[in-house]
Amino acid sequence: MAHSEPRHGSCSFGGRNHEPLVETMRFGIPLLDQRVAPRCTIADRVLLITVKHRRILEQSAVRLDRATWMDLARILADEQVDALVCGGISRSTRETVESQAVDVIDNVAGTAEEVVDALRRGGLHPGFGLASEGGPPEAEEGTEEKARTSKLAEGRPRPLDCLACRDRVCLRAEPCPWFSTSFPAATTGFEKMLESAWDVACEEERTLCRLAELVYFALEMGYTKLGVAFCVDLLEPTSVLTGVLRRFFEVVPVCCKVRGIRGWESGSPGPQQTRSASEGSVAACDPVGQAAALNAAATDLNVLVGLCVGADSVMSKESRAPVTTIFVKDKSLANNPIGAVYSHYHLEDI
Repeated sequence: MAHSEPRHGSCSFGGRNHEPLVETMRFGIPLLDQRVAPRCTIADRVLLITVKHRRILEQSAVRLDRATWMDLARILADEQVDALVCGGISRSTRETVESQAVDVIDNVAGTAEEVVDALRRGGLHPGFGLASEGGPPEAEEGTEEKARTSKLAEGRPRPLDCLACRDRVCLRAEPCPWFSTSFPAATTGFEKMLESAWDVACEEERTLCRLAELVYFALEMGYTKLGVAFCVDLLEPTSVLTGVLRRFFEVVPVCCKVRGIRGWESGSPGPQQTRSASEGSVAACDPVGQAAALNAAATDLNVLVGLCVGADSVMSKESRAPVTTIFVKDKSLANNPIGAVYSHYHLEDI
């Protein structure tokens, strides 16, 4: 939103209306290490940039000892920031920031140096660093729509890449011009599942955890028997999960070692892993066996708990019943794999 009475004079930025900077404007950029923080409240400092006529007048940083939305809002107010430049931002944080008459330029990715350079060029916009094409959309009305229509008419549509899209017309319930008509039609028969999923996701009275969502969804679908395909590494949480689910359903828990296959003796090529009798044998993961057991039990829905990457794919493919994941396994991040996205150390290690 543009300020009706900006603190530093009349201005407009290149994100909301794509006009060049014409007056002094102060930007706040939450950083994690040397990059724009993936979420504005997961940052170690806020970079402050004052820009006038695309010239950097001032640059400084304020450390964030506790990266909460209240700390961020306080810094923005104290430093008289006109626009917050950030990666992801929650709805509540956005509302708090905008209530202070601060614009939000979100979904920005890149190093601090790249963002400062974009400010200098007047090329910073929502989605900067994520779109495949640099710079904001053309000012001429209908330019991008004409380009899309032309490419589709030529029969050479751009490969679908939702992260590179700056229009996001789908969020306004409009059809995506890049969604190829050559894609197969959606499989029918899932209407009830989708309606049940939407009912649960749009629950207004309370915010549901994923376990609660699972229970609500299965009840609304009328399921009576649930399968739990679990990894032995997550035996304890599986026991708790099963206890909760058994309040509402018949539950069939099946271990990843269900058939006791040793090493690579699952039928696929590879070395057979063996140990001496004193050390015992190495049992292989057996997602095919898990699926077979749950298929035989005629479960209505199968729930995955901690299956390894690849094993979960096999289990999902072999299962006759629909499959959903409740818990995942991550040996390095305490079963919280999304943490790697917010960790400079883990991203460098990949």
